[in-house]
Amino acid sequence: MSDSDLTLDYDFLAESEKKLGQLKKTFEDIEKRRDDMREHWGSGKIADVMNDFVDNWDDYRGKLIDYLDTVGQMVASTKKAFEDLDNQLAKRDKKKQKK
Repeated sequence: MSDSDLTLDYDFLAESEKKLGQLKKTFEDIEKRRDDMREHWGSGKIADVMNDFVDNWDDYRGKLIDYLDTVGQMVASTKKAFEDLDNQLAKRDKKKQKK
C-alpha cells in the first residue's frame, strides 16, 4: 500500500458524533427544568423580564438543537462514507495481491 496524504481518525469522528448527541440531549432536557424555576423568580418586573428571557432562550435553544442534530448527522455521514470507501479500497487491494 502507498502512503496517503489523507488520514482520518475514526475514533475522533465517533467521539464527536457521541458528544454532539449528548449536547443535543442536554439542551432538550433544559426545557423540563425551565418550568421548575418559575416559582423562584418572584413577581412583578423581575418575573416579567425572566419570562421574556426564557421565551427568547427557547427560540434560540430550538435552533441550537437543530444545528447540533444537523452537524451530528454530517459527522455520521462522513464517517460512514470514509468507512465504506476504506472497505472498498481494501477489497480492491486484496484482489490485486491475489493476481
